[in-house]
Amino acid sequence: MRDSAHGQQSGFAIWLRTGRWPDRAPGAAIERKFNPWHDPDDGRFTFAGQGRHYGQGSAGSPSGAQPRKRGKINPGGGSFGGAGASGSFGKPARAQPKAPLRKIPAHPGAVPSHVPFKRRPSVKPATTQPVRTPPWRKVVRNGYVFQLDEMDNTRRIDGTLANEVKTPRSRAAQRNAGKPDRLPSDDGGHFIANRFNGPKDAFNHFAQDASANRGAYRVLEQEWADALAQRKTVTVSIIPIYPKGSRRPSQLKIFYKIDGVRHKRTIDNSYKPKAKDQHRGKS
Repeated sequence: MRDSAHGQQSGFAIWLRTGRWPDRAPGAAIERKFNPWHDPDDGRFTFAGQGRHYGQGSAGSPSGAQPRKRGKINPGGGSFGGAGASGSFGKPARAQPKAPLRKIPAHPGAVPSHVPFKRRPSVKPATTQPVRTPPWRKVVRNGYVFQLDEMDNTRRIDGTLANEVKTPRSRAAQRNAGKPDRLPSDDGGHFIANRFNGPKDAFNHFAQDASANRGAYRVLEQEWADALAQRKTVTVSIIPIYPKGSRRPSQLKIFYKIDGVRHKRTIDNSYKPKAKDQHRGKS
């Protein structure tokens, strides 16, 4: 058996299992021995110092040694690396601890994680809100409604004309109408004339160009008086237009109805220099 190739292989296999070369002398019994370094977890035969140890050559008396801890086997890295040529199985290599992750410094524009998220402002420009003017003050006098602004300028007059009651004039209100923007050539005009029961309060007076007061406005008032004489109903809405910051209106927009028929007039109240004033200005 020692000389045959088969015997050499068989003896080598026994040596691998037991660690001893078999006695091939004639008459020697075939040795059957339990490998005390047998690993019962995976059924693998090991050598001394590995697997579970069952005493000094006794197969039935465990020595109380704890089974080896299973670990990863590094192929080719031990004394018998999978199919190594050293003739013995190597212990599994210890797992190397992982290197800690290197913290990458945040760039200057990065937001720290502990900072709460804030909504980015809209890139659209904010819409411009219109400037609101203060509300007008309403005053009711002699059946007419007057709307006054924060400068006490009369902004609108509404009402139905009356032809049976006349109120006395206020000379002081006429003299002071439109000051300090009143011109020397102006009259103290009425929005609602005293013959239509217009109030004598200051808000019913304005600085009126003399030519307009004695011309276009008087003609319009006579038209109203004629309609009232015929027992017709006349309602008026007068809207003065003021230059910015001025107390003297530059024109009057007048809307009126005679028995429901609508009419509209615009009376210019801007300053009109007389012919001799224009001549003086050229000299």
